[in-house]
Amino acid sequence: MVTVRSATDAEWRDWDQLVARFPNCRIVHQRAWIEWLEACHCGTPLCLVIEQDGEVIGASPGLLSRLGPLRLYGSPLPGWQTPIMGPVFDPAKIQTRGLVMALLSFLEKRQGIHHVELLSDTLDATTMQQLGFRAEGVPTYRAPLYPGDEKRAFTALKDSARRNIRRASKLGLTTRFEEDESFVAEHYAQLQEVFVRGGNTVSFGEARVREFFRRMQAAGKLIAVSVSLPDGVSIASGLFTADRGGELLLWSWAHRTAYRWFRPTELMTWTVMQRAMAAGCATFDLMGLGEFKTKFGAELDMTKQRWVRSRYRWLTSARDLAERGYRWQQGVRGRLARMRRFGWGQADEPERVENPA
Repeated sequence: MVTVRSATDAEWRDWDQLVARFPNCRIVHQRAWIEWLEACHCGTPLCLVIEQDGEVIGASPGLLSRLGPLRLYGSPLPGWQTPIMGPVFDPAKIQTRGLVMALLSFLEKRQGIHHVELLSDTLDATTMQQLGFRAEGVPTYRAPLYPGDEKRAFTALKDSARRNIRRASKLGLTTRFEEDESFVAEHYAQLQEVFVRGGNTVSFGEARVREFFRRMQAAGKLIAVSVSLPDGVSIASGLFTADRGGELLLWSWAHRTAYRWFRPTELMTWTVMQRAMAAGCATFDLMGLGEFKTKFGAELDMTKQRWVRSRYRWLTSARDLAERGYRWQQGVRGRLARMRRFGWGQADEPERVENPA
């Protein structure tokens, strides 16, 4: 018999150890990430423990949010800058049907949830559709890392990336791992510049980036990095997380448009990859699309799916309409911002933009 319940205080205190026992656990399932989302007012944590005959066989981290009288369970919801979440579980002891049916029973009957979203790469597609979920693909680029074999990892980069890394070093560019949160202001300014040049707007404020920096740093997962000219001027920056022995994750990166010629992103990313491999990371999720990411040996990964289910059909339609309206609004704001900064007639090449989902 499969049962679902809220985590006890003791289980929440040791939440990271609880989820770490399951093979699909990632940093997004851990306390630091969930508490970051709570601090950004995404919702109230509703982290669930899944048991079978008294044995813990899974867990579902998520947050409860409200939209008027509606109760939404996001694991995660769109706009939370979270690449995946969904339940973690032991596939030898439970399959998708039993797991998700127990979750739905608890969420809809015990918690009165009207809308559920699970973003996962391990749930069976056929079963999820049979249970009334709709799939939305969330593609990303992913690259293998080779702990203990840095030469192999460097060889896996495209020729152009290797040339740009060597060239940046010859030009005197330096990378620095940042420890002080004053780094956030410059990084966010670079993000804004890149987004505006591409005709977009950043969908989150500087406060969210600062909170991310603080929470991930306190958890020992953060890699904040900048690239500077010989005179000390910062021209590129990035935020990554690295789970020891697990995964390197790109959260955001940016560069100053005026210094694109230096190609600092390749040097920055390779430096981060070296540090992650030294920590035992074996895979690199570059969090989203962008042909530029293939330079780092990344290939398209289509395994992530956002599973959406509403108790009322009109609610799903309203959710889709709101999302389209929001994207249209962001596009208009981005184009206007670009016109104000660069002029009405400017046509520019698309920028490499990292806008976490």
